[in-house]
Amino acid sequence: MKDNIVLRWTLSAVLILVIVIGSYSVFAKYAEPSTSEHAGHVGEQNTSDSSDTKDKEKQEAGHGDHGESQGNVSKNSDITPTLHYENNLIHIELKDKEGNPVEELEINHEKLMHLIIVNDELQQYYHIHPEKKGNGVFTIQHKLEEGSYKAFIDIKPKDKNYEVQPLPIEVGAGDAHGEHDSLKPETEFTKTVNGYKLTMSPETFTSGEEIVLDFDLKENKPEPYLGALGHVVILDEGGDEYVHVHPASETDTKFATKFDQPGIYKIWGEFKINGKVNVYPFVVEVK
Repeated sequence: MKDNIVLRWTLSAVLILVIVIGSYSVFAKYAEPSTSEHAGHVGEQNTSDSSDTKDKEKQEAGHGDHGESQGNVSKNSDITPTLHYENNLIHIELKDKEGNPVEELEINHEKLMHLIIVNDELQQYYHIHPEKKGNGVFTIQHKLEEGSYKAFIDIKPKDKNYEVQPLPIEVGAGDAHGEHDSLKPETEFTKTVNGYKLTMSPETFTSGEEIVLDFDLKENKPEPYLGALGHVVILDEGGDEYVHVHPASETDTKFATKFDQPGIYKIWGEFKINGKVNVYPFVVEVK
C-alpha cells in the first residue's frame, strides 16, 4: 500500500514535469518570433535615431567642414581676405571665421595695410597702401596691365591671428597662366636705379641659417620711409612664400632673415633717396 502511494506520487511528479516542460517549449516556440520581431523594430528605431543623430552631426559637421575649409586655406589665420579688381579699382574685404567684417587693425609702419602685388614672372612689383572705407573694406585705384598677378595683403589685426597668403588677380582675357622663363640667379649684387648705386651682400646664401642682408647705398643716404630706413620683400620662385623684412635697427640698412628651404628667391629692397622710393630687385639661389 505504502509502495503504491510512493509510485503514484512519483508518476504524478513525472507527469507534472513533462507537462511543464512541454508547455514551456510551446510557449518558447511561439513567443520567440514575436520577441525577435520586437528586437528588430527596436534595432531599426535605434538605427533611425542613430541616423537622425548622424544626419544632424553631418549637417553640423558640414558647417564645421566649411569652417575647417576656411581654416585650411589659411591654417594659422582668423581672417579671410578677398580681393576684386575691376576698372583699375582694387577692392579688399576682410572677414573673420564667422563672416563678420574685421575692423580692428593696428598701424604697422605708418599704414593699416600694405599691399604687395607681383606678376607671375615676378618682373612687375608694386607696394601700395589701400585706404580704409569701413566695414572691413579697403580700396585703392591702381592700373594693372593684362596678365596674371598675385597679391599679398599685409596687415596686423588686433587680438587675431593672421598669415599672409597669395591671392590671385586675373586682368584681361586669354591664357594668363602661359609659359614664362624661370628666374636666373644673379652673381653680381650691385645695381643702379634712377642714378643711385646700391650693393647687397652676402653673395652666397644657405638655407636654415640666419642671414643678414646688408645694403650699401654708397655715398647716398637713405631717408625714413614708412617708419624705417628701408623695406625688403622676399618671394620664392613660385610666388607663394612671402616675407616682409624691416631693418634690424633704426640707424642702418641691415635686414635679418632666414630661408627655410633651398631654391630660387627674388628680393626687392626699397629705399627712399632724395624724396623718391627706389626699388632694387635681386634674384638669389639658396643652397
